[in-house]
Amino acid sequence: MDADYGVELGPTSPALELPWKDPEGRVQYVELRGGMERGVAGGVDCGVDHIPEARQFPALRRFLVDVNSPLSPWQTAKCDVWTCAVEAAENLYNHEFAQSSYVDVVLAEEAAGLRGQLEVHLRLAKVLAQLLETDEALEATAEILVRRCYFHRGDEAEESDAGYCLTLWLTGYGASPAEADECWVRALELAAGCLLKPQPLEARAQGHKLG
Repeated sequence: MDADYGVELGPTSPALELPWKDPEGRVQYVELRGGMERGVAGGVDCGVDHIPEARQFPALRRFLVDVNSPLSPWQTAKCDVWTCAVEAAENLYNHEFAQSSYVDVVLAEEAAGLRGQLEVHLRLAKVLAQLLETDEALEATAEILVRRCYFHRGDEAEESDAGYCLTLWLTGYGASPAEADECWVRALELAAGCLLKPQPLEARAQGHKLG
């Protein structure tokens, strides 16, 4: 896997709002922290099953369950998945199909107090990119972007706390849609494991500038 990280904090760069909902009210933020284990183990409806992409893509569902688990310092905020044909000459693997996704994640639970610290997010993005690159055989790419996030106090946006989030972009490539899907699934599984490794509190403690 080829992985990189970057920053999008310009005045016109996309920013996340939490909670969020689209202007027409068709889709909105789903809170996934808490009750996940009961929902999955009991075979009953839980928050993750209210996300259309999670119902359509079992690998994404597993990712969301893992990243929002009690052992995780993260919670997910937004996601999407798509498949498309690509120019073979324009990607690292010379394949004609790609399956891609993005997931926005924010710090949660004990680490939520670090949501406003840019240095912590920069370090975590760098560490995640390094961990993802350990699977050199996986025909996939990853990009972790540090972006602004506005954490609303309540359901409305009148009062918010400014902070940061990470957006994780994953793309699997293949000679067929099925092969691209297989690489994307493996990339998601790897990413879920990597997100559980970096400890935000340790990142704050190190407190040095990234190169």
